[in-house]
Amino acid sequence: MVASEPGDGERLREAGIRPTGQRLGVIRAIRQGGRRHLTPESFHRELADADLKMSLATVYNTLNHFADAGLLRRVGVGDRTWFCTNTVEHHHFFDEVSGRIEDIPGEQPTVVGLPAPPPGMSILGVDVVIRVRRD
Repeated sequence: MVASEPGDGERLREAGIRPTGQRLGVIRAIRQGGRRHLTPESFHRELADADLKMSLATVYNTLNHFADAGLLRRVGVGDRTWFCTNTVEHHHFFDEVSGRIEDIPGEQPTVVGLPAPPPGMSILGVDVVIRVRRD
């Protein structure tokens, strides 16, 4: 079972999320697992291993809800989405062979010359994914 921490419920409330039992279990598992990149399927297995039984649809919905609230970051590469537990602005390497994604450490790439957004819109951020492969 995933251990409780008093601040988990408050963290959810501050993000505008009602702290249900399932959501508390998810936020605790995320916190205890440290910085990493989750797929809904792999995280569903992780929760089941920790005796937190919930449907895969609930895991998908909860991770998306947490990302919408800023508790996770979505990282999309092709048709696949990961949920990054590191919410600080940063970019990623993607290994084309293994399918592994990881944070770019240290100084981050800078994107220059961005176009103006369409009228009435603002740029919220830029995600850089650098595709790599072992030589």
